[in-house]
Amino acid sequence: MKKKEKTVQKEIVLGIVKNPTGKIILISRVWPEKSLDGSTTLTWAFPGGNIDEGETPKEALIREIRNETGLKVSVKKKISARIHPQFNVSIKYYECEMVLSGGARPIVDVHEVESVKWVSPSEIRNYFTTDIDPGVIKFLKI
Repeated sequence: MKKKEKTVQKEIVLGIVKNPTGKIILISRVWPEKSLDGSTTLTWAFPGGNIDEGETPKEALIREIRNETGLKVSVKKKISARIHPQFNVSIKYYECEMVLSGGARPIVDVHEVESVKWVSPSEIRNYFTTDIDPGVIKFLKI
């Protein structure tokens, strides 16, 4: 009898970064993510990405946020986690705090990120074309 191979799940980390005025940073990707059936497109998202081999989730998140926004952050705590409803991807959401040391650099990863925007928590739903994780909704009180 042949053993079934386990599908290795990809892990993504996303950061909820607030500035001193309480606004949240969002990124617009150059290549928006499409749902499997093509009906929904994710245009705006929280910054973050893949965990590289040998990295911890926190290290990956710090690197990804720096690359995508130019911001230096510290990772505070995990807010929520879920399996993507359509893809075999584990998504973990973390609260991050800006490290205020000289301000943000220009966006580094211009091949991935089209623009960044600070929005108030009450505006976030206007930017997301897909569902928002329930744990993130609770954290942001939206």
